[in-house]
Amino acid sequence: KQWYQRRVAITAGIIHAVNKVIIGTHTIMADGALRAPNGAHQLTLAAEHFSVPVIVCAALYKLSPTHLCSYDQDAFNKIIGPENMLNFSNTKLHSKVLVSNPEFDYVPSDMIELFITNTGGHAPSYLYRIVSELYHPHDNDLDNMCVEESDDEH
Repeated sequence: KQWYQRRVAITAGIIHAVNKVIIGTHTIMADGALRAPNGAHQLTLAAEHFSVPVIVCAALYKLSPTHLCSYDQDAFNKIIGPENMLNFSNTKLHSKVLVSNPEFDYVPSDMIELFITNTGGHAPSYLYRIVSELYHPHDNDLDNMCVEESDDEH
């Protein structure tokens, strides 16, 4: 918890001094939302609070025809080991602590100002058009398609 509080304080302390936030992502969902590395949602929240635009740089191969189903957060995220957050030199502590360390954050599309891809800059609202150009219409049935858990990386 102390590590997280420090990270929040550092982000809030410097975000007012920047004029734009540029981030990468693991996956761009069809609606313009992101499956981004852990911490990205906190960063975009701070940017939104201080009216700092968020720009996402990603190649088009990271664009997915899927979207997040609100009832299926477990399939969206992957819980990884806490070794990169905590020092487990104290083995007594290790046996008494359960740490949930999600690998990804969900960042809604309304927090993103612009997507920069290998084909140029795009507004989040334009991604539906790009999805329809890149994927077969059967793959674009967003009412019946959710993120499914998979081990392969994009």
